[in-house]
Amino acid sequence: MAGQRRGAGPLWALGGAALGVYLAGVAGQLVEPSTAPPKPKPPPLTKETVVFWDMRLWHVVGIFSLFVLSIIITLCCVFNCRVPRTRKEIEARYLQRKAAKMYTDKLETVPPLNELTEIPGENKKKKKDSVDTVAIKVEEDEKNEAKKKKGEK
Repeated sequence: MAGQRRGAGPLWALGGAALGVYLAGVAGQLVEPSTAPPKPKPPPLTKETVVFWDMRLWHVVGIFSLFVLSIIITLCCVFNCRVPRTRKEIEARYLQRKAAKMYTDKLETVPPLNELTEIPGENKKKKKDSVDTVAIKVEEDEKNEAKKKKGEK
């Protein structure tokens, strides 16, 4: 009894049980070697590898890149996506936009065409609201001159 320690028996039993559970878990993870030959590696992917529809890899890459390039070019042409590269080009584009905005603002102030010109067959009586055009003034002057000549004769 001199070799036994008091209370050491249950602790050793608990440690032994934990070790047994651990070893059982490790043993479950071990894989038994198979006698079958190893799986062959797939052939390496090269540009001559047939991908699908009897087309080689370089065919597929070329067709895809042409498709993407054509979409990019089409979008850039439709939306005018060119980025100016110099300060001069940037300033020119700014002035162009400013001039276009001023032009559209001026166009909005111009009265409609039917108010500015005489429509053939329309009553030629003067309206107080209408704008005198050069053609109307010339016609009135001609009529006045014709009346004066008739009055003189």
